[in-house]
Amino acid sequence: MKKQIIITVAILLFAQQWCFAEELKIGYIGLGRVFEAYKKVADSNKELDKSKNEVKAMVTDMQKLQDGFDTLSNEAKEERKKEMLARQEDVRKRTVDVRKEEDRILREILKDIENASSELRKKKKMTYIIDDRLIIDGPKDLDVTNEIVTLLNDRYGKGK
Repeated sequence: MKKQIIITVAILLFAQQWCFAEELKIGYIGLGRVFEAYKKVADSNKELDKSKNEVKAMVTDMQKLQDGFDTLSNEAKEERKKEMLARQEDVRKRTVDVRKEEDRILREILKDIENASSELRKKKKMTYIIDDRLIIDGPKDLDVTNEIVTLLNDRYGKGK
């Protein structure tokens, strides 16, 4: 008898919580589609491509120093080696700088997406906004990707 009372009370408590629980509303975004459509990503990629091309040009120039190396005198070879090592160090430093810039931009873009998602989630009174890679199947009306992209691009356009 005692067990039945405990089970009944537990069921009633669970039912009470379930009845009064806040409605769970989940939206989702296609993070890949956001990256494709967010103008800041394209603009950032153009800038990063310029930096990467500069590094490639530095490598090409450094490789040109090797041309005719065997025909140089010993003194000239030593000078050329020093110059090649200096340029190699410049390439290494520039490559590290480009990678740091890529990381900074990625963090900035992800923060933009997080802020826009948070704003939209509050506006639409959603509980969560998740990445669509976690969804196997779901209603298309909960996909807020286009709204996030619009919000991001509007902000980015005003910030330029």
